Amino acid sequence: MKKTLLYCLTAIFALGFASCKEDEIMGPANPAEDYDRMPMTMFRLKENTNVDDDPYGMRVLTDELNSVVLAWYGVSNAAGYEIKFGPESGLTSGKEEDWTNPERLYQWEDGKYSKIVPPDQLTLRIDDLEYEQGYRFAIRVLHPDGNEAHHSKWYGMGNGREWAEQAGLVTEPRYTTPKMVKAEISKSNDAFIVTLNVNVIDHVKEVAAKESEYQSVFEDFSKNFDFVSDGTQNDMNTAKFKVDKLVITPSKDTPDATIDSQWLDYQLQPTDFKDGVATFRIGGLTMNAKYEINAVNESKPAIVDARYNSISKPIYGAPGEPILIEHKVWAKDPVPGAVAYDASSLDTIIGNFANNVRLAEGQVFYLEGGKAYYFYENPVIAKGFTLATNPADVAAGKRAKVYMGGIGVRLDEYGAETAELNTANFMFGRQRQAGESDFPIEVGSVVFENIDFDCPLATNFGHQETGVASASGNYFANMYGDGMEVVFESLEVRNCSFQRMIRGFLRVQGKKDKTFRKIVVDGNLFYNCGYFDNNGRGYAWIAGDGAKTTSNIFCDFSWTNNTMYDSPRTALISDNDKDLNYSDNVKWNIRIEGNTFINFSTRSSGRNFFQTRYVPGGSYYSFQRNLIVIARDEADSRSIYQTGADIRTIKGNGEFSFRVKDNYSVGCQDSHDKDDKIFTGSQFSNAKNSFGSLTWNPGNLGEKDDLKVKALTDDNGKVLRATDLFTSPNPPYTAYDASKPNPKDHEAPADIYNALRYKTLPSIIVEKNIGDPRWRN
Repeated sequence: MKKTLLYCLTAIFALGFASCKEDEIMGPANPAEDYDRMPMTMFRLKENTNVDDDPYGMRVLTDELNSVVLAWYGVSNAAGYEIKFGPESGLTSGKEEDWTNPERLYQWEDGKYSKIVPPDQLTLRIDDLEYEQGYRFAIRVLHPDGNEAHHSKWYGMGNGREWAEQAGLVTEPRYTTPKMVKAEISKSNDAFIVTLNVNVIDHVKEVAAKESEYQSVFEDFSKNFDFVSDGTQNDMNTAKFKVDKLVITPSKDTPDATIDSQWLDYQLQPTDFKDGVATFRIGGLTMNAKYEINAVNESKPAIVDARYNSISKPIYGAPGEPILIEHKVWAKDPVPGAVAYDASSLDTIIGNFANNVRLAEGQVFYLEGGKAYYFYENPVIAKGFTLATNPADVAAGKRAKVYMGGIGVRLDEYGAETAELNTANFMFGRQRQAGESDFPIEVGSVVFENIDFDCPLATNFGHQETGVASASGNYFANMYGDGMEVVFESLEVRNCSFQRMIRGFLRVQGKKDKTFRKIVVDGNLFYNCGYFDNNGRGYAWIAGDGAKTTSNIFCDFSWTNNTMYDSPRTALISDNDKDLNYSDNVKWNIRIEGNTFINFSTRSSGRNFFQTRYVPGGSYYSFQRNLIVIARDEADSRSIYQTGADIRTIKGNGEFSFRVKDNYSVGCQDSHDKDDKIFTGSQFSNAKNSFGSLTWNPGNLGEKDDLKVKALTDDNGKVLRATDLFTSPNPPYTAYDASKPNPKDHEAPADIYNALRYKTLPSIIVEKNIGDPRWRN
């Protein structure tokens, strides 16, 4: 009892020291031997001090960008404090084993993975960390007798969900860095050509938006980088960056790849350069591997400052013949639900594809039609591939089903079942590994075709309110918050179906640039997705984060010939409503054409197709030939909100072009029977915060009246209702009660493929190709 009381007092004292100085000690002044084990200390964080910008707290030294200070509460009679830390990407699971894995931890100068400081030291400064990187920190109190069992428990590890027992910091972004290193694949495709450009003026021009900014950029470069000491360093036009060596190593993705040893630490010579540019052909590489390329200034003591821009380059051979992944269910598969759902694992071949040097970028994988497969872990997308049902099976009317988890519970680190549902989603890119430089990941085309994706046991907000389980936080594809920069050639999703993706469909996030040169979502069916909260939100179907002025996931985006049944979300398209001064080369090209939207996010108001208040100048939107449907039984009291767009400011040059025309609607009540009356707000034709408020210019073909969504009529001029057009379009669950959310609130008809067949086909639908064409057959 005595020792329990001492431990509790220690915790109380810790919380009471919000205003203490950095040298104050917490805990009772009892001898250490009175404890079974030393009491646990805590890092000084806002969570336990309630002090913003605490000068004595744990913090990043923002003036130095990548230095941090740790601060913690002292414990009486401690023998010292032991500290561990590492990149947060490897330490967020809450598993204690992560904190004993050297690959996940920071290595101190003495080669050890933890540091011990004396008992009178309650702060620790750590310099030269990676820029713009999240770190997690852990600390424990050491007992004077040195007995492992008597040291305190670790603070900072948590268990994955105990956020109050996790301590993290994110360093600041690096200062502007010249893109000195560039690399291209050779024409023979078995080597790459590396160029190093040390001419300062070339990089000044590349960074500065206009000539008046040249001097400022030059001064920033001269402050943060060394110039060659040849008497020209103060002359912008003749100055040269100092670079001593070229370092090329196999990427962490493919560590066993080969390379000529000279490139592992190549000392640059003046004769390598001509007019400030050096060019090297790097051959003898492993096909289908990736390599990390760095130019280094050896005068800089810290490697994070010694490197210029880092890049990763793949050497991919031609993909082989398509690989058929045979459906094999292991009777003793330990993954819960695998046997019950007769599902074959995809975790090994698809989950490990990015690291497999035997398989090339662009490899095609076929699944057996009529069979089920599953992912247990989140598959990383860091290398382009195609995943599709075998075309021969598709021709025979059979499609593969892929479960994104959702077939059983998650296992703990010991293989025991937990109470938590296991869900999986594809991850764009990956997290940086320990010791790896910061570079963009280049990914080719990623294609999904003719697959039915599902997460069968996922739970929505209705389940949560009825006490079954919290709404599942699953997506089809997501991104790590601390993920590396990514550049995707294309993401293509064709002729697939999606059910029970509760929180989102495609989402990006994090501190780094994200570029998708093309996204194609064509011919898909979305139903029984959402809803994550009472307002029908979660994340937008296509959720940008608005985090970087140079990111662009909407370079060339098309959403065509799809059907969406209910499945409430924040919006169809969103960039998080961030008011950014986008780079001049960031322009959005968004086409939403030929789709059928049935009860599109009608649960609450403000769920727009376009939730993009701030649009980069020079962008283009198309919303054409879409059919917007509101369906509800007369006895059904569900909300039927429908809104269109929230567009407020065109950034940059202020230029914006769009084509919004030939869109039609069918409703379920008298108020829907006129043009534009399908909307309850934010119509495309609105004179405020929508297309109707924007400058009409030659790029916006048609008349302003085209912005209105026309009420669909039959060939005799009669306005049609949803039940006139479709076989059975109404939501099957009609006992809707806004005060009592139900899991079935947004459920689609059980036989959706027959329920949405047209029972009458107005000629205008065919003539103008309105809506998803699949329902005409």
